[in-house]
Amino acid sequence: MKPPPPRRILVQIAATTAALLLANAALSFTEHPWLLPSLGGSCVILFGMPRGIMAQPRSFLGGHLVATVVGLVFRMGFDSLGGPMGLWLALAVGVALAAMAVTRTIHSPAGANPVVVFVEDAGWGFVATPLLPGLATLLFLVAYAANNLPRPWGAGPWPRFFGRG
Repeated sequence: MKPPPPRRILVQIAATTAALLLANAALSFTEHPWLLPSLGGSCVILFGMPRGIMAQPRSFLGGHLVATVVGLVFRMGFDSLGGPMGLWLALAVGVALAAMAVTRTIHSPAGANPVVVFVEDAGWGFVATPLLPGLATLLFLVAYAANNLPRPWGAGPWPRFFGRG
């Protein structure tokens, strides 16, 4: 695999910087700073491999949402039933992976979301803030703009998001 052209490297740098600055600013208004590393991993995929399956909107948005919901369900299980937190956390990540695979929404950085849910003792409000604004409003819009500048993202502006994929 040969390195990307200089223009694409500049887009990668600018888009990652803009996306993470926006995400960091948005997260500063919440109690969930630990989501930023997961979003940083997403930037590597979204801007470094924009044509890859994990960079597609379905995988990016769906993967983060699925993994977060699984993390919240397992966190509720831990809170209700007790037991070793490490076991619940590890099971949450494993089930999140399986759920992403079944829904065809695998996005590797999203695998960190159940960990964030446990570490921050997040509740269901975590989905509304910061997850959806951080993903949909910020990273997704920056990725959409940056990855459609030279040519359409993937097979077109909305590849693998609707229909087959």
